[in-house]
Amino acid sequence: MNGKIPLPASGRPAIGTKTDHWHLCPVAIDRTGGTALPDENQTPEAAVVPHVPDTDGDACVNASQSETDPGADAPEADSAQAPRYERIHLRVTLASIALSIALPLAFLLAGWSEALRDVVEGWTGSAGPAALVILIYLLIVMLAFEVVTFPLDIYSGHFVERQFGLSRSTLGQWLIDWAKAQALQLVFLVAAVELIYLLLRELPGTWWLVAGAGFTLFFVVLAALAPVLLFRIFFKFEPLPDGELKDRLLALSLRLGVYVRGVYIWKLGEKTSKANAALAGWGRTRRILLADTLIDEHSTDEIEVVLAHEMAHQVHHDIWKGLAIQTALVFVAFYAVHLALDAWTEPLGLRSVSDIANLPLLLLVSGAVALLALPVANGLSRRMEHAADVYALEKTGMTGPFASAMERLSEQNLSRRRPNRIIELVLHSHPSVESRIEFARQWEREHRAADTGSSATEQS
Repeated sequence: MNGKIPLPASGRPAIGTKTDHWHLCPVAIDRTGGTALPDENQTPEAAVVPHVPDTDGDACVNASQSETDPGADAPEADSAQAPRYERIHLRVTLASIALSIALPLAFLLAGWSEALRDVVEGWTGSAGPAALVILIYLLIVMLAFEVVTFPLDIYSGHFVERQFGLSRSTLGQWLIDWAKAQALQLVFLVAAVELIYLLLRELPGTWWLVAGAGFTLFFVVLAALAPVLLFRIFFKFEPLPDGELKDRLLALSLRLGVYVRGVYIWKLGEKTSKANAALAGWGRTRRILLADTLIDEHSTDEIEVVLAHEMAHQVHHDIWKGLAIQTALVFVAFYAVHLALDAWTEPLGLRSVSDIANLPLLLLVSGAVALLALPVANGLSRRMEHAADVYALEKTGMTGPFASAMERLSEQNLSRRRPNRIIELVLHSHPSVESRIEFARQWEREHRAADTGSSATEQS
């Protein structure tokens, strides 16, 4: 339980290299770098559902570079800061994982969870409503967890970002966003936990099926509402003025058959120097979101190929594939919790499967499922991202702008161009920047050769 707010997979990521985040509900708002922008330091926390890849940073270079041959120059090395930035966030990730295991385990094995339940029941009376006991218990547990994890939150979310020149938020601004996130997280977690324990009381044998269906419905609805309601709690948006960029993006959406509600400027520059883009929402809430940092620093060609990648996810139905993966993992996690509660409730001295004192066990088991599923989910994500790259290149032919977008990405967001292979396989939802540039070069060479062969045939 940390300062990141659960949100649904409302849009596939724009081009990026970030890793995934895990929560009782999927997808997080990154208060310093963009909506649904999982950082490379995020924790696979004790959770029920993994977030399937979402919005990551995009970045490009200036317009003059957008016309270059992607195979003309060898990829540049990482900036001097990128390896340090990655190491710091990796250490924070490991520390967060350790805390997400140690805290629930301590609550469970030391008897603190039962003691807290007894205290709360003493306050509410033995005949007090179960929902009230759960609410007070959960508030106290969340407070205890936040006291322990807040130093990591503020260190990685504010001080590290400021140290590397990525955050433009003051400490006060960061704390305000952190408080907003905590309030939203409280609402989501209380609703989720109350629902789970209501079902455990009323349907002890089949609760996990009903809970899985309920969570799936919640994800679908929130996917549509997030860009309209929740994103605006943290960020400002305004319609993109008429002009070449808007015309080209709307024409692209029509050509690719992707309906969008409109194109909006996403005011990220007030909080971060990172660039970002997203195609958020679904149905009539789907809209193109372009960070002002992206518009200011990137050419029209680069932004168009970034959005072609983004729209590829809609064409390939990756949003629904992601929701399907989430749904499967929800049911697996809930069923694993069901088995664990049946097996361990009595040995641990708990009253029943609906005893709120078993919440740490629920968190530990669902967290274990999340950790085990992390490499698989990220592997599937990388395949979808590669397919979106192929689609964007095929539909635009903009290999130069694509390569320059990747070049700037690694600089602007301090992403490693070629991360450690194990870290990439486990933690990254996107292929490495360097591999994507290499693919663009290969794609360009193959199509040039095919064009040359076709021309020679026609001349003969």
